Amino acid sequence: MTLSTTFLDRLRCLTRRRPSIAWRRFLALGLALLAVSTSFWPDVGHPAVVASRDLPAGVPLSSADVRLVSLTTPISGSFPGVDAVVGRTLRDAAREGAPLTDFDLAATSGDQVSVAVRVADQGLADVVRMGDRVDVVSPSAEVLAENASVRETRGQVVVLTLPRLNANRVAAMSLDHALAVTLR
Repeated sequence: MTLSTTFLDRLRCLTRRRPSIAWRRFLALGLALLAVSTSFWPDVGHPAVVASRDLPAGVPLSSADVRLVSLTTPISGSFPGVDAVVGRTLRDAAREGAPLTDFDLAATSGDQVSVAVRVADQGLADVVRMGDRVDVVSPSAEVLAENASVRETRGQVVVLTLPRLNANRVAAMSLDHALAVTLR
């Protein structure tokens, strides 16, 4: 009879033998120590950019406006670094400590500008809120701008963000007339 020295035969031999009591106790102690050490393992968290102070809508962000924190749970659409948001514009106001996501930031376009419009109907001016989308209509029923974003409301004045080409027409028309806005 010859002894086989192949790896597969050695593995079969080891699996047939029952481990000794000392070996099982040693393995159990190792697993218990591993479980205890992982319970004290620090959670590195999930990095997210938050507002370092209360920020109004439409403000381009600087490095002083935001800071990086570690959160216990990930937030969908959050940014892992401050550099990703510096220079971008807030779509809505943000509270201090609120995580900023891609939804909170306006699209990166240099073609967008803001213009203040005096709304003809005070009741409608009270209904319009930040973030709403509106169309701007002249007294002669001409549509001056479509899908403009409401940046701020103050009484009868509504600040809109819209393409530069439309903003010039809206600003010129609003000097002489109160304009109407239609909600989308």
